[in-house]
Amino acid sequence: MNTRAADGTGAGLGRRARTAWLLRVNRLLAEEKPLRSLPAFAAAFHGGSYGREVSVSTVSRWETGRTPVPWNAVRRYEELLGLPRNLLTATARTVRRYWAPGPVLDVDPVAPAARHLEDLLEQAVSGDVMTGDDWDQLVDGLCAAPDAVLMPSGTWSRLAERLVEEMVIADDLPWMLRFESLNRLLNHRRGGRTVIAVCAVMAAGRARLTATEIVCALDNCGHPAAADQVLRELTDPSGPLAHRGAVMACFRKVDYRHFDERQLTTLVRAVRDCTGAGPLGDQIEPLRGHLSTAHPEFARTVLGRRDAGQPAGRRAVRHPGGTGPAAGAPVAAAVRRVTARLGAVELGQGCDPAVPAALVTEALASPLFDVRLYASFLLAATPYRSTLADALVAELVRPMAIRDEELAVPLLEVLRVLGDHRHRGLLQWLAVTPGVPRFTAYAAVRGLGHVAADRSTGDFLRDAVAHHHAVWLTDRDPVTAATLESLVYALGMASRDDLLATVRSGADFLPGARTAAAWWLSIPGHRRASALL
Repeated sequence: MNTRAADGTGAGLGRRARTAWLLRVNRLLAEEKPLRSLPAFAAAFHGGSYGREVSVSTVSRWETGRTPVPWNAVRRYEELLGLPRNLLTATARTVRRYWAPGPVLDVDPVAPAARHLEDLLEQAVSGDVMTGDDWDQLVDGLCAAPDAVLMPSGTWSRLAERLVEEMVIADDLPWMLRFESLNRLLNHRRGGRTVIAVCAVMAAGRARLTATEIVCALDNCGHPAAADQVLRELTDPSGPLAHRGAVMACFRKVDYRHFDERQLTTLVRAVRDCTGAGPLGDQIEPLRGHLSTAHPEFARTVLGRRDAGQPAGRRAVRHPGGTGPAAGAPVAAAVRRVTARLGAVELGQGCDPAVPAALVTEALASPLFDVRLYASFLLAATPYRSTLADALVAELVRPMAIRDEELAVPLLEVLRVLGDHRHRGLLQWLAVTPGVPRFTAYAAVRGLGHVAADRSTGDFLRDAVAHHHAVWLTDRDPVTAATLESLVYALGMASRDDLLATVRSGADFLPGARTAAAWWLSIPGHRRASALL
């Protein structure tokens, strides 16, 4: 079965259709209006990364999804349209991997490597800066050589450790390039097992506070060791973030039949016994539903004890936003208003408004976090980005939205991907204003690490740390604790080493926040610099 079909999203919008729309909408809304014409675009296509003439019908088939588009053609779209290098190629690779019917090992490079593989390897294991494009080319070369032996011994581990550490502190396109590189290495015939082991060690050790995406990346890896590691973090987690990553990985591992009969039994018992409590439990309920649909023989076991351990009349504290099979009325109304605002964008001939409407629905209303995230990434790689971000803000400033966590949280999650410096002030206000619901404040703080992270009004971050530290000393609430740890992430992304040092040395600070601050300060400077590129 298909995860996306199970929750009612993505129906009829497969990976080829998504890539086709990505290319089409970028051309139809191009800044250079002559390129909006299909004949003019086809006539200009030959050159740069694409060395052949193309016909109008060829481009049309690419943009309607009737034929797959070669990677070097996607790169040529970037060149012709004046877009940032890798914006379309990295997004298209993400779409291809996530919506694939099985694990993907992408062995087709976007373009011939500009540098020799040996040079890139030497750079990666040194103290030199590595850009996301460097990683992309390096992994392209390694995947083209599935039996490559790297010398000296330990080179695979050193590569994987650096890639993962840079990935978890990168953002936006630099993050996507590294995450996709990691996914390809996890399925490498010779190096994959070592990369899995490195991910396991880092998720349980010094990178524990960024473990969600590390463990979740194992969902695309078909090696039995990856399934074992996911189950290990599910049944005996090294931390709550690793546990959440394991829960998220299970959706696709169930779809891909990665678990054998023994492992599936272990999974069913673990999911049955999860309470879904706390700020990191938002994917437990969707996983119960997904697992019971994929394996109806276990439905009674999985669903029969969902309220076990909860006092009568009380509901487990959950992270709001997308926790049920369908969005509530306020979210559905927000989806309609946000989609309507796309009318403010000039719609070129052939720009189908149904596709962005479907993606906005996924981004705000899907119960699956990954579906929401990847829909947001796809929208962010189009000219709709700025208009959509403004539309999200227009929804968030409604008093009702601020009070309604089930509405505010998904809006803030999407704004975390689409937003820019113009929206940081709203996040700052929501992060510290008394009376803002705690899950809304938590989601706003998470956004501070991504939306113009290096921009802060006055000494806002210092004040925010003091505010949430004081709240935590008073209530010791798990949501407040998660908010403080996310705030430390924002400090790291803003390179506020002075405040990180203050948190690390504060004897009365939340231990998890002190550990997170110490981890940030321990990251070598060349890796922190690389993660920005």
